[in-house]
Amino acid sequence: MLFGTGEEFEYLECGYCGCLQITEIPADLGKYYPSSSYYSYTPRRTKQYPAWMMRLRERRSRAFVGEGDPLGRVLAYFSRENEHFSWVRNAGGNLDWRVLDVGCGTGKLILQMHRDGFKNICGLDAFIENEINYGNGVRVYKKFLSQLEGTYDFLMLHHSYEHMPDPLETLRELRRLVSPQGCVLIRLPLADSYARRRYGVHWFAWDAPRHLFLHTVKSMHVLAEKAGFSISSVVYDAWQQQFEAEARIRHGLAPGVPKSPSFTTAEAQAIRRMKKELNDLRDGDQAGFYLHPINS
Repeated sequence: MLFGTGEEFEYLECGYCGCLQITEIPADLGKYYPSSSYYSYTPRRTKQYPAWMMRLRERRSRAFVGEGDPLGRVLAYFSRENEHFSWVRNAGGNLDWRVLDVGCGTGKLILQMHRDGFKNICGLDAFIENEINYGNGVRVYKKFLSQLEGTYDFLMLHHSYEHMPDPLETLRELRRLVSPQGCVLIRLPLADSYARRRYGVHWFAWDAPRHLFLHTVKSMHVLAEKAGFSISSVVYDAWQQQFEAEARIRHGLAPGVPKSPSFTTAEAQAIRRMKKELNDLRDGDQAGFYLHPINS
């Protein structure tokens, strides 16, 4: 597993769609999410920016999502584009969309998006210690999806879907919450990928036992159709750390510890090239699925 405890967990592979499922969910799954060390639950600090800076940020952000005025486009040209702008753009959205990040931990991403001009944004995580109100309009609710009311234009699940015990019921709840013209983005690891075939049990994305399901493109299409969604696009976004992490796990080391295997400059460059090639070939081990509701 990712944190190197040495425990073993059994998974079954579906003969129809290739999805991998843990055979037995541990009775005390919470112990594998220690709030003191699990990265999603690291406390966040907010920073206040001058009003004039926030106005300029918003104009630049509108340009990033395909709106904006000439000044905004100039600012965008000379700025680095954060990844969340491409997510919103691919979903057909804008800065005024109502955004919900499901399984957001303490809200690192939504705080960043709020700084970039997304005002109608909040998060949801049933496993944080307490509900969080950052005082700037950003809140993280301590709830399950089934407890949430209202509708949202853009619901994001960044590597949280594979942690959920009932994938189909989760999609049905998302279908209930998404607006008629909205979109659901689910980013997750893929079992039908080069990295999984090559590394086997040392594949970084197993992350047992936290990852209860490891999906394939086929399993996602099957589930989406059953829940009333169509998948408009699949964007492969595997990251190069999958290869570095595999070496660490194979040596029984947790990622990031000082004893982790190091890579030469040439090896690191080769890893970056491989990551890009695999994503271009649609064989990377992570992807984002854009789901749109089928409206009757």
